[in-house]
Amino acid sequence: MSLKQGYAQEMPFKNEGFDVVISSLFFHHLTKQEKLETLHETYRVLKPGGRIHIADWGKPSSIIQRILFYIVQILDGFETTQDSVNDILPTLLEESGFSSIEGGRSIPTMLGTITLIQASKSE
Repeated sequence: MSLKQGYAQEMPFKNEGFDVVISSLFFHHLTKQEKLETLHETYRVLKPGGRIHIADWGKPSSIIQRILFYIVQILDGFETTQDSVNDILPTLLEESGFSSIEGGRSIPTMLGTITLIQASKSE
C-alpha cells in the first residue's frame, strides 16, 4: 500500500485505473470551474463502466434546511457553496461525460441537506 498526494484537478494516477471513486463533503469547497476540472479528471482515471459516488451538500429539502445551510455558507464561503443550493453537480457530471446519473436521495442534517449522487463512465 502506498500514499500518493496530489490535487483533485491533476490526479497522479494513470488513465482508467479505478473502478470506483468516492467523494464525501468535498465538492462544496470548490468553485464551479474546479468542480468541473475535478470531474473531468475523475472521468479520466475511471475504467469504462466505473462509477463515482458523491455525498455532499445539496439542494435544501425544506426551508428549515435552507436556513440551517447558511451556517455552512458563512463558514465555507458563498461562492463555492451556492452551487450546492442550486444543485449543479448532476449537470456538471453530464458535462464531464458521465452517464446514468442518479441522485435525489436527501438526508436532512443539523446543518443542511446531504445529497447522494452516483454516475458512471460509459463502457
